[in-house]
Amino acid sequence: MLIEKPGIYEHMTALENLRYFSLLFGLPSKDHNKILEMVGLQDAAKKKARQFSLGMKQRLGIAISLLGHPDFLILDEPINGLDPEGVYEMRKMLETLNREHGTTIMIASHILSELYKLATDYAIIDSRCLIDEFSKETLESACSSGVQVSVEPEYLEGAQALIASRYPDVRCEVLSHQTLRLYEKINPADLNQFLVENKVRVCGLGTNDEDIEKFFVEKLSGGHGV
Repeated sequence: MLIEKPGIYEHMTALENLRYFSLLFGLPSKDHNKILEMVGLQDAAKKKARQFSLGMKQRLGIAISLLGHPDFLILDEPINGLDPEGVYEMRKMLETLNREHGTTIMIASHILSELYKLATDYAIIDSRCLIDEFSKETLESACSSGVQVSVEPEYLEGAQALIASRYPDVRCEVLSHQTLRLYEKINPADLNQFLVENKVRVCGLGTNDEDIEKFFVEKLSGGHGV
């Protein structure tokens, strides 16, 4: 596990840290270079940890957690304090550990936007109580609120009329001079085909996603919102 901040020795190199913690944990002193490669630190094996960026220190902390090749890894706020590049690199590294090395990872975090990009299953805990648990598919289904379509400006009124004729019970709102929002779960591919067949030039089309934070807040408040 790695709880919030890596406990590394900054006067040691990355490789020396792994060797030290292997001795401390009573683990065989081997595969250190392979572990550093797994976390993207293979080129910094002989570099003093004090010279590492925050993201590299986080990686080294995770490398220490991987000693002994555990099946289950627990991380507490692994991207806290990282810059955008560090966040991206951390996410890709965790994806690799999970998909290519078969490591199950449990992440405790409040950064929902990043969890959404990475996690496959979620649990909400409040005051040491499990409030709910669900899959990513369930989250996406709950947050999806319809379809948003963009057309060339001169086709906006025509598109709005066509949508009203095809979907008379669906509320359609004009968001801008070329964007419409439909408040129902309509198949985007069917809508696109219908508009194109009626000579409407479609520029973009996709689903509307309600704020994921709002979903979690409502779960914490018992579904009553704030």
